[in-house]
Amino acid sequence: MKNSKNSRRYFLKTVGAFAGAAYLGLWGIMTGTLQKNKRKKTVTIPMNDNRAVLFREDCIVINTEQPVVLSSYCTHLGCRIKTFEDGKLVCPCHGSMFDLKGNPLKGPAIKPLEKLEYSINKETNVMTINI
Repeated sequence: MKNSKNSRRYFLKTVGAFAGAAYLGLWGIMTGTLQKNKRKKTVTIPMNDNRAVLFREDCIVINTEQPVVLSSYCTHLGCRIKTFEDGKLVCPCHGSMFDLKGNPLKGPAIKPLEKLEYSINKETNVMTINI
């Protein structure tokens, strides 16, 4: 009778498990590094537009009494949201829908849109957004 620890099947399973673990470890390191190295930038927007929803560069500005600024990238696969229909933000790729606070209303996206920090210069009526 063969020793099961010396079999070819056991060897291949062990090598496969180590290769899979190494791949997942490297994947985690790579995606973590990409998030850390993501370039930060600021965008300035004049606040003289009367539209309820403004799509600008990498952000969406919701003009309310207290403005809300959201990332324009869908949390499902990162497609850029450029559509506002029936009071909802709509992703063009897979149909995810978000309310004006960035909360998902319809999937496949399950995470809310990222809220971005901003400041408003009341003298010049300009919004500065940190992306």
